[in-house]
Amino acid sequence: MKRLSLLLTWIFLMPFLLFPARANMAAPQKEDVGSSITFEKNQQLAVLSQVLDIQVQGSQATITACYTMKNTTQEEVTTETMFLSPNVEESGTRVTVGGQEVPFSIERYGISYDTRITTQDWRYAVLSPGDEENSAPGEQVDSITFEMTFAPEEEYDVVVSYVYRLGGYPDLDYNTKYGRIRYYLAPAAMWKDFGNLTIHLQLDEALPVLKESNLDFEKVGKREYQYTSSTLPEENLEITIDESWFQTIFSTFRNPYLLMMLLMFSPFLLILLLAILLFLWRRRKKKNKQA
Repeated sequence: MKRLSLLLTWIFLMPFLLFPARANMAAPQKEDVGSSITFEKNQQLAVLSQVLDIQVQGSQATITACYTMKNTTQEEVTTETMFLSPNVEESGTRVTVGGQEVPFSIERYGISYDTRITTQDWRYAVLSPGDEENSAPGEQVDSITFEMTFAPEEEYDVVVSYVYRLGGYPDLDYNTKYGRIRYYLAPAAMWKDFGNLTIHLQLDEALPVLKESNLDFEKVGKREYQYTSSTLPEENLEITIDESWFQTIFSTFRNPYLLMMLLMFSPFLLILLLAILLFLWRRRKKKNKQA
Protein backbone atom coordinates (compact mmCIF):
# COMPACT_ATOMS: atom_id res chain seq x y z
CA MET A 1 0.00 0.00 0.00
CA LYS A 2 2.87 2.36 0.83
CA ARG A 3 4.53 1.67 -2.52
CA LEU A 4 1.26 2.30 -4.34
CA SER A 5 0.81 5.56 -2.46
CA LEU A 6 4.30 6.70 -3.44
CA LEU A 7 3.87 5.84 -7.09
CA LEU A 8 0.46 7.46 -7.48
CA THR A 9 1.01 10.70 -5.58
CA TRP A 10 1.55 14.00 -7.41
CA ILE A 11 -0.19 16.77 -5.64
CA PHE A 12 2.39 19.32 -4.64
CA LEU A 13 0.32 22.35 -5.51
CA MET A 14 -1.52 20.70 -8.39
CA PRO A 15 -2.85 23.95 -9.92
CA PHE A 16 0.72 25.15 -10.46
CA LEU A 17 1.76 21.98 -12.27
CA LEU A 18 -0.41 22.79 -15.25
CA PHE A 19 2.39 25.10 -16.39
CA PRO A 20 5.17 23.75 -18.61
CA ALA A 21 7.81 25.83 -16.90
CA ARG A 22 8.06 26.26 -13.17
CA ALA A 23 10.61 26.93 -10.51
CA ASN A 24 10.89 27.53 -6.79
CA MET A 25 12.24 25.64 -3.84
CA ALA A 26 10.89 23.73 -0.89
CA ALA A 27 12.16 21.06 1.48
CA PRO A 28 11.49 17.43 0.51
CA GLN A 29 11.29 14.52 2.89
CA LYS A 30 14.65 12.87 2.32
CA GLU A 31 13.44 9.29 2.51
CA ASP A 32 10.82 9.92 -0.17
CA VAL A 33 13.17 11.15 -2.88
CA GLY A 34 13.07 8.51 -5.60
CA SER A 35 9.90 7.42 -7.33
CA SER A 36 8.08 10.25 -5.57
CA ILE A 37 8.88 13.39 -3.62
CA THR A 38 6.98 14.65 -0.61
CA PHE A 39 7.41 18.31 0.33
CA GLU A 40 6.71 19.29 3.90
CA LYS A 41 6.11 22.51 5.79
CA ASN A 42 9.30 23.85 7.37
CA GLN A 43 8.64 25.43 10.78
CA GLN A 44 12.18 26.68 11.45
CA LEU A 45 13.31 28.67 8.38
CA ALA A 46 11.56 31.84 7.22
CA VAL A 47 11.85 33.65 3.89
CA LEU A 48 12.20 37.34 4.73
CA SER A 49 12.20 38.38 1.06
CA GLN A 50 12.66 37.00 -2.42
CA VAL A 51 14.14 38.85 -5.40
CA LEU A 52 13.64 37.21 -8.78
CA ASP A 53 15.70 38.47 -11.74
CA ILE A 54 14.74 37.36 -15.27
CA GLN A 55 16.99 38.46 -18.14
CA VAL A 56 15.89 37.37 -21.60
CA GLN A 57 18.63 36.79 -24.20
CA GLY A 58 17.40 35.43 -27.51
CA SER A 59 15.63 32.12 -26.97
CA GLN A 60 16.90 31.75 -23.39
CA ALA A 61 16.57 33.56 -20.10
CA THR A 62 18.95 33.76 -17.18
CA ILE A 63 16.87 33.37 -14.02
CA THR A 64 18.29 34.22 -10.60
CA ALA A 65 16.25 33.66 -7.47
CA CYS A 66 17.64 35.23 -4.29
CA TYR A 67 16.01 34.26 -1.01
CA THR A 68 16.88 36.11 2.20
CA MET A 69 16.27 33.43 4.83
CA LYS A 70 16.50 33.25 8.60
CA ASN A 71 16.64 30.50 11.20
CA THR A 72 13.94 31.52 13.68
CA THR A 73 15.00 28.97 16.33
CA GLN A 74 17.73 28.81 18.97
CA GLU A 75 19.15 25.62 17.44
CA GLU A 76 21.24 24.83 14.38
CA VAL A 77 19.10 23.77 11.43
CA THR A 78 20.27 21.69 8.46
CA THR A 79 17.86 20.86 5.64
CA GLU A 80 17.99 19.45 2.15
CA THR A 81 16.39 21.78 -0.36
CA MET A 82 14.97 21.03 -3.77
CA PHE A 83 14.49 23.65 -6.48
CA LEU A 84 12.28 22.54 -9.39
CA SER A 85 12.51 23.83 -12.95
CA PRO A 86 12.43 22.37 -16.47
CA ASN A 87 15.27 22.67 -18.99
CA VAL A 88 18.09 23.26 -16.54
CA GLU A 89 21.47 23.63 -18.20
CA GLU A 90 23.91 22.10 -15.74
CA SER A 91 26.81 24.19 -17.04
CA GLY A 92 24.81 27.36 -16.41
CA THR A 93 23.62 26.53 -12.89
CA ARG A 94 25.07 28.05 -9.73
CA VAL A 95 23.97 27.83 -6.09
CA THR A 96 25.35 30.00 -3.27
CA VAL A 97 24.42 29.80 0.39
CA GLY A 98 25.56 32.69 2.54
CA GLY A 99 27.82 33.93 -0.24
CA GLN A 100 29.60 30.58 -0.63
CA GLU A 101 29.11 28.24 -3.57
CA VAL A 102 27.73 24.88 -2.49
CA PRO A 103 27.61 21.52 -4.30
CA PHE A 104 24.34 20.52 -5.90
CA SER A 105 22.91 17.69 -7.95
CA ILE A 106 20.62 17.90 -10.97
CA GLU A 107 18.16 15.16 -11.86
CA ARG A 108 15.43 14.95 -14.49
CA TYR A 109 11.97 13.57 -13.85
CA GLY A 110 8.72 12.95 -15.70
CA ILE A 111 5.58 14.27 -14.02
CA SER A 112 2.45 12.20 -13.41
CA TYR A 113 -1.02 13.71 -12.97
CA ASP A 114 -2.86 10.39 -12.61
CA THR A 115 -4.01 10.83 -9.04
CA ARG A 116 -5.54 13.79 -7.25
CA ILE A 117 -5.26 13.62 -3.47
CA THR A 118 -6.46 16.38 -1.12
CA THR A 119 -4.72 16.88 2.21
CA GLN A 120 -3.97 19.81 4.52
CA ASP A 121 -0.75 18.45 5.99
CA TRP A 122 1.35 17.32 2.99
CA ARG A 123 2.26 18.34 -0.51
CA TYR A 124 3.19 15.49 -2.82
CA ALA A 125 5.08 15.05 -6.06
CA VAL A 126 5.27 11.89 -8.14
CA LEU A 127 8.39 12.26 -10.27
CA SER A 128 9.64 9.33 -12.31
CA PRO A 129 13.40 9.35 -13.04
CA GLY A 130 14.19 9.80 -16.74
CA ASP A 131 16.11 11.74 -19.36
CA GLU A 132 15.48 13.22 -22.78
CA GLU A 133 15.79 9.87 -24.56
CA ASN A 134 14.17 7.62 -21.98
CA SER A 135 11.69 9.38 -19.72
CA ALA A 136 8.15 9.15 -18.56
CA PRO A 137 5.62 10.44 -21.14
CA GLY A 138 4.36 13.96 -20.69
CA GLU A 139 5.96 16.90 -19.00
CA GLN A 140 9.49 16.87 -17.61
CA VAL A 141 10.99 18.76 -14.71
CA ASP A 142 14.56 19.08 -13.43
CA SER A 143 15.53 19.32 -9.78
CA ILE A 144 18.45 21.21 -8.27
CA THR A 145 19.10 19.68 -4.86
CA PHE A 146 21.46 21.11 -2.25
CA GLU A 147 21.86 21.42 1.50
CA MET A 148 21.62 24.47 3.79
CA THR A 149 22.83 24.86 7.38
CA PHE A 150 21.83 27.77 9.61
CA ALA A 151 23.27 28.63 13.01
CA PRO A 152 20.77 29.72 15.70
CA GLU A 153 18.94 32.86 14.48
CA GLU A 154 21.35 33.15 11.53
CA GLU A 155 20.22 35.09 8.45
CA TYR A 156 21.75 34.99 4.96
CA ASP A 157 20.96 34.89 1.22
CA VAL A 158 20.35 31.68 -0.71
CA VAL A 159 20.81 32.22 -4.47
CA VAL A 160 19.89 29.80 -7.27
CA SER A 161 20.70 30.90 -10.83
CA TYR A 162 20.26 28.90 -14.02
CA VAL A 163 19.62 29.15 -17.75
CA TYR A 164 16.04 28.58 -18.88
CA ARG A 165 14.90 27.90 -22.46
CA LEU A 166 11.88 29.99 -23.37
CA GLY A 167 8.63 28.27 -24.20
CA GLY A 168 6.63 29.25 -27.28
CA TYR A 169 8.43 29.86 -30.58
CA PRO A 170 11.31 32.21 -29.73
CA ASP A 171 13.62 30.94 -32.49
CA LEU A 172 11.32 31.46 -35.47
CA ASP A 173 11.96 34.26 -37.97
CA TYR A 174 8.36 34.96 -38.92
CA ASN A 175 5.22 36.31 -37.30
CA THR A 176 4.39 33.38 -35.00
CA LYS A 177 7.50 34.17 -32.97
CA TYR A 178 6.84 34.66 -29.24
CA GLY A 179 8.20 33.50 -25.90
CA ARG A 180 6.73 32.21 -22.65
CA ILE A 181 8.13 32.40 -19.14
CA ARG A 182 6.31 30.50 -16.43
CA TYR A 183 7.53 30.37 -12.86
CA TYR A 184 5.57 29.05 -9.94
CA LEU A 185 5.86 30.97 -6.71
CA ALA A 186 3.73 28.92 -4.32
CA PRO A 187 6.39 26.51 -2.95
CA ALA A 188 7.85 29.43 -0.99
CA ALA A 189 4.72 29.16 1.17
CA MET A 190 6.14 25.86 2.49
CA TRP A 191 8.67 27.79 4.60
CA LYS A 192 7.64 29.16 7.98
CA ASP A 193 6.97 32.70 6.76
CA PHE A 194 7.26 34.68 3.56
CA GLY A 195 8.09 38.37 3.29
CA ASN A 196 8.39 40.71 0.33
CA LEU A 197 8.61 39.67 -3.31
CA THR A 198 10.32 41.67 -6.06
CA ILE A 199 10.50 40.52 -9.69
CA HIS A 200 12.78 42.25 -12.21
CA LEU A 201 12.17 41.49 -15.90
CA GLN A 202 14.64 42.57 -18.62
CA LEU A 203 13.58 41.81 -22.20
CA ASP A 204 15.75 41.36 -25.28
CA GLU A 205 15.63 43.33 -28.55
CA ALA A 206 14.37 40.25 -30.40
CA LEU A 207 11.25 40.02 -28.18
CA PRO A 208 10.90 43.47 -26.62
CA VAL A 209 7.18 43.53 -25.79
CA LEU A 210 5.58 42.29 -22.56
CA LYS A 211 2.37 41.11 -24.21
CA GLU A 212 0.63 39.37 -21.30
CA SER A 213 1.23 38.77 -17.61
CA ASN A 214 -1.03 37.52 -14.84
CA LEU A 215 0.85 39.76 -12.37
CA ASP A 216 0.79 43.56 -12.70
CA PHE A 217 4.23 44.68 -13.82
CA GLU A 218 5.24 48.33 -13.97
CA LYS A 219 7.46 49.53 -16.82
CA VAL A 220 10.55 51.12 -15.24
CA GLY A 221 12.87 51.47 -18.25
CA LYS A 222 13.48 50.49 -21.84
CA ARG A 223 12.36 46.85 -22.02
CA GLU A 224 12.51 46.74 -18.18
CA TYR A 225 9.60 45.82 -15.93
CA GLN A 226 9.16 45.33 -12.18
CA TYR A 227 6.63 43.72 -9.86
CA THR A 228 6.56 44.14 -6.07
CA SER A 229 4.34 42.65 -3.40
CA SER A 230 4.43 42.53 0.38
CA THR A 231 2.89 39.05 0.32
CA LEU A 232 3.21 35.91 -1.75
CA PRO A 233 0.77 36.11 -4.70
CA GLU A 234 -1.90 33.48 -4.93
CA GLU A 235 -1.14 33.02 -8.63
CA ASN A 236 2.00 31.68 -10.23
CA LEU A 237 3.93 33.87 -12.63
CA GLU A 238 2.99 33.52 -16.31
CA ILE A 239 4.44 35.88 -18.91
CA THR A 240 4.14 36.05 -22.70
CA ILE A 241 6.63 38.22 -24.60
CA ASP A 242 6.39 39.13 -28.25
CA GLU A 243 7.80 41.11 -31.15
CA SER A 244 6.84 44.74 -31.73
CA TRP A 245 4.28 45.55 -34.45
CA PHE A 246 7.11 46.82 -36.64
CA GLN A 247 9.03 43.54 -36.27
CA THR A 248 5.88 41.53 -36.91
CA ILE A 249 5.29 43.23 -40.26
CA PHE A 250 8.78 42.40 -41.50
CA SER A 251 8.64 38.90 -40.01
CA THR A 252 5.50 38.18 -42.02
CA PHE A 253 7.41 38.62 -45.25
CA ARG A 254 9.93 36.02 -44.05
CA ASN A 255 7.23 33.42 -43.49
CA PRO A 256 8.26 30.36 -45.55
CA TYR A 257 4.58 29.66 -46.27
CA LEU A 258 3.89 33.14 -47.62
CA LEU A 259 4.71 32.26 -51.25
CA MET A 260 2.62 29.09 -51.11
CA MET A 261 -0.33 31.03 -49.69
CA LEU A 262 0.00 33.71 -52.35
CA LEU A 263 0.03 31.05 -55.09
CA MET A 264 -2.98 29.35 -53.53
CA PHE A 265 -5.02 32.55 -53.43
CA SER A 266 -3.59 34.10 -56.60
CA PRO A 267 -6.72 33.34 -58.74
CA PHE A 268 -8.94 35.09 -56.21
CA LEU A 269 -6.50 37.98 -55.90
CA LEU A 270 -6.35 38.30 -59.67
CA ILE A 271 -10.15 38.37 -59.95
CA LEU A 272 -10.29 40.96 -57.18
CA LEU A 273 -7.66 43.08 -58.91
CA LEU A 274 -9.51 42.90 -62.25
CA ALA A 275 -12.78 43.84 -60.56
CA ILE A 276 -11.14 46.88 -58.94
CA LEU A 277 -9.57 47.96 -62.25
CA LEU A 278 -12.89 47.50 -64.06
CA PHE A 279 -14.68 49.57 -61.42
CA LEU A 280 -12.12 52.37 -61.67
CA TRP A 281 -12.24 52.32 -65.49
CA ARG A 282 -16.06 52.60 -65.56
CA ARG A 283 -16.01 55.34 -62.96
CA ARG A 284 -13.46 57.32 -64.94
CA LYS A 285 -15.38 56.77 -68.17
CA LYS A 286 -18.57 58.01 -66.51
CA LYS A 287 -16.82 61.17 -65.31
CA ASN A 288 -15.47 61.84 -68.79
CA LYS A 289 -18.97 61.60 -70.29
CA GLN A 290 -20.34 64.02 -67.70
CA ALA A 291 -17.55 66.43 -68.50
